[in-house]
Amino acid sequence: MKLRLPKDWSWSYALGGFLVAISLAFAAIMVYASSQRELSSLERALFQVVILGGGLSGSFLFGRMSALQAARDIIRPQARSAFRRARSLRRSLNALSARIETMQEEEYDHRLDLVHAVVNELTFVSQDALDDWRDVIPDDAADIMANTDIAPDRINDLDMANTDIAPDRIDDLDEDEGGSPDWRD
Repeated sequence: MKLRLPKDWSWSYALGGFLVAISLAFAAIMVYASSQRELSSLERALFQVVILGGGLSGSFLFGRMSALQAARDIIRPQARSAFRRARSLRRSLNALSARIETMQEEEYDHRLDLVHAVVNELTFVSQDALDDWRDVIPDDAADIMANTDIAPDRINDLDMANTDIAPDRIDDLDEDEGGSPDWRD
């Protein structure tokens, strides 16, 4: 697994390291200066402010970078599987939409217009979910899309041939199977 850090992190590391180094240098200078002569209260206060400021700032930058990387490492496996599920949902909704269009061409039923509108709206929502996950894990999302059996530019054009859903099963929704509740009532 290749670790990719944002471009601005190298500056954060450099700045954090520089601030910590400055605070350590000032601490060494303060120890040396105080061993040579008695420091005034103003000198001691200035040394302490510089040491404290540099140490806190450097520690904050390093801590922030560590926390962000740890969060990315924790969320990455769950985000990858969530992206795959959202992609699968999108494919299924596209297949259902294509099947509804085919059914409308065979025999028009105005009720299917409403169902088709709902399926299309869910398709848009699933696309938004995919886009949101791409923001969280851009490299992993690109890898998942590259490893799919369908080109990313064809995801919107799926038809029944690209899914595991049997077209004849959709027709069975009108039949009451084996005592299952009739959802049309």
